[in-house]
Amino acid sequence: MPAFMLKKIVLGNFSKGPVDPKMADAIDFMVDRLESLNQSDLASRLTLNCQNSYVEPHKIKDVAVTIIDVFDQSALSLEAKEEMYKLYPNARRAHLKTGGNFPYLCRSAEVNLYIQIHLRQFHGTRFAAISPAMVSAEELEVQDNQHSDDDQ
Repeated sequence: MPAFMLKKIVLGNFSKGPVDPKMADAIDFMVDRLESLNQSDLASRLTLNCQNSYVEPHKIKDVAVTIIDVFDQSALSLEAKEEMYKLYPNARRAHLKTGGNFPYLCRSAEVNLYIQIHLRQFHGTRFAAISPAMVSAEELEVQDNQHSDDDQ
């Protein structure tokens, strides 16, 4: 398909009607980014986004998962959200009142907080987002105590 038709498909999923200023800024930013994509890049991204595939839940049963979701309108259907909740029943849920399709842009402080909460469980481990050399001995001791409490 030509690029203008692909862009029209993507733009059709963006919120219509009044939205708060931060959401409007996020939509404007994404429209600007969309305009910068050539046809093949846009087609590739749409193909990846629209493929009917998922990570098989039984393969990641021991991996911590946090699902960040919004209560307002987004491109993801309610049925798709419900299916995701069923597939990952042990996942933590992080809900945002609003955020539309781009909560990581218009509600970045809240999204970052949820990411920090998710990553906190790895603090002081080999899976940590920061180098162990940057973690103080006091923080490691607190982490060790938490793991000891969890084991009991």
